[in-house]
Amino acid sequence: MNTMPFLYHPLVVHFPVALWLTSFLFDVLFAYKKEPFFATASRYLMGLGLLAAIVSIVAGFMDYVPLVREGIGQAFVDRHNVHGLLAYLTTLLYAGLLATRWRWPRMPQALSLGGAVVAAVLISVTGYLGGEIRRVM
Repeated sequence: MNTMPFLYHPLVVHFPVALWLTSFLFDVLFAYKKEPFFATASRYLMGLGLLAAIVSIVAGFMDYVPLVREGIGQAFVDRHNVHGLLAYLTTLLYAGLLATRWRWPRMPQALSLGGAVVAAVLISVTGYLGGEIRRVM
C-alpha cells in the first residue's frame, strides 16, 4: 500500500501569508492613527514574512523529491509551477516594499499604502491558489 510521504511545505507555508496579511493590517492602522509603532510593526512583520517564505521555499524543494518518487502527475506539477511563480513574485514584491520603506521612511502615505494593498491582494490570491492545489492533491 502506497502512502503519501510526510510533507513539510504545507505546515510552514501559512506563516508568510499570515505575517504579510498582518503587516497589511498594521499599515491600515498606521494610515488611520498615524502612530509610528504601526509602521514599525508592519516592517518587522514583512521581514519575518520574508524569513518564513525562505523556510517555505526550502520545505517545498524538500517535499518535491519524495512526491516525484510517489508519481505525482504532470498536471499537478504544471499547476504548481504557475502558483510557484506567483508566490515568488509576491515574495519579491514584499522584499521590495520592505527595502523601499527601510530606505525611504518618509515615503508618501498613498504610495506606501497602495503598495501594501497590491501586496495583500497578491498574497491572498497566492494563498487561495495554494490551498486549491493542496485540496485537489
